[in-house]
Amino acid sequence: MMKRTIIALLTLLFVLSLFLPSSYAAPTTIKLYLDGQKLSTAVAPRLVKQTTMVPIRVIAEGLGADVTWNKKSQIATISKAQTTIVLPINGTYAILGGKTVRLEQPPIVNNGVTLLPIRFVAENLGLVVKWDAAAYAVSLWRSNSGVSGSDPAADPSVPVIPPDQYPALQSIQMANDQFTVSTDGSFSPIVSTLTNPDRLVVDLPGVTFNGPISKPAGNAVGEVASLSPGNPFISAIRYIMKDSDSSTIRVVADLKQKPNYQIQNTGDSSKLVIRFEPAPAAAPGSKSAVYIYQSHNRESWIPELPGITNPDLAYNATTNVSMLGARLAGVLQAMGAEVYHTSYDYNSIYGSQFNYAKSYVYSGKSIANQLASHPQIKYLFDIHRDTSPRIETTVNVRGTSYAKLYFVIGLENPNWKQNDAFAKKLQALVTAQYPGLSRGIYYKDSSVGNGWYNQNYSSASALIEVGGTANTLAESNRTMDILAQAINQIRLSGK
Repeated sequence: MMKRTIIALLTLLFVLSLFLPSSYAAPTTIKLYLDGQKLSTAVAPRLVKQTTMVPIRVIAEGLGADVTWNKKSQIATISKAQTTIVLPINGTYAILGGKTVRLEQPPIVNNGVTLLPIRFVAENLGLVVKWDAAAYAVSLWRSNSGVSGSDPAADPSVPVIPPDQYPALQSIQMANDQFTVSTDGSFSPIVSTLTNPDRLVVDLPGVTFNGPISKPAGNAVGEVASLSPGNPFISAIRYIMKDSDSSTIRVVADLKQKPNYQIQNTGDSSKLVIRFEPAPAAAPGSKSAVYIYQSHNRESWIPELPGITNPDLAYNATTNVSMLGARLAGVLQAMGAEVYHTSYDYNSIYGSQFNYAKSYVYSGKSIANQLASHPQIKYLFDIHRDTSPRIETTVNVRGTSYAKLYFVIGLENPNWKQNDAFAKKLQALVTAQYPGLSRGIYYKDSSVGNGWYNQNYSSASALIEVGGTANTLAESNRTMDILAQAINQIRLSGK
């Protein structure tokens, strides 16, 4: 059973993981143990600037935590019981319980492999972390596992369970706000979420259809017929044999809304129980939600576009500033903000009728729709990147490079001074801790641009240029993390 559990955990390394540059490689492979059991990992733990970095899914999934990875925002989220750890990749801090905690070594992503600072993550998930310099090993112990203080001397003996003894799927149910998957034996589920549309995905490695639920014929998809149409969270549940070699069944639930959900610790390894709760609604009369959008959504960066060297060609349909909007939204949500983010590709939406000069007309319609649907929105942020050279758009603060911010104010808006005051508050907050992070405020009328920039929709509206064509996504994301802290500070103050 332990071997199957470890295999299931390692499968996740291909979805969320982090690598270390070869220049920092440790001289010897670090061994990793969990409750005395040696874990074999696709990427070995290693030291980065005196911080031990470990593939996080091995620890998190082994403890029954929920791990999600948002590729667009580059944010990893780990949840277990009442603890939620949000780790923006390449960021300078983690978010723990809605509050920022500075990291000595940030997580990094490359080639689909993830390493995170083990002591910070493990201790905040309730583990004891022990380092054995002589054995070059890290031992992780659950608080109830009886730590002996010594590392295991030999690899454990892991029994092999033959396929004919795999547990069989017994039931898939949604009742009383609880989603339940049951088998007739122990199994290790892998839970994740997908968006556009919103779905909950549960993979069941080493589980068969040799039970009450029959395997769909051929490559067909089965569907749970007992689901109530009045269920407020799930509209449909489907299942299929995803991978015959590993006997992995995939269960997909179509979500009607973005709910809060929590994997329950039932103490029964043959049952997965996920409890749903409605997402918290804004208090009556409150107006503190955030809307993030991108009028020029295809603006991109030369370092992120292989083969592109001309700044005039730094545009892309998928790798673009909407990723910065997603990053800002994700970090703010982790801090407790109510956030709405759209990443409309206006080129595709309007097709042959698309006119770049009408970008702010297009985004203005998006703003109007969002305000009609969510009247609690107060703060509006239009994210762009500039065209200035790197020397003007980059700053090094305490040895780390950041893309500079540049605020734009439209003078045609009769209330532009209110937007100006809002931009100055943001600028003061970010530069107090990160001197030079802002290039200042650029005032534009209709002679040099749109002149309004949709800032008439709210006095707490800002158009923000983040770096330029020569900056990297990592530099820009770091800046979004700092901007998020400033926005959150203003949001909490109610100003």
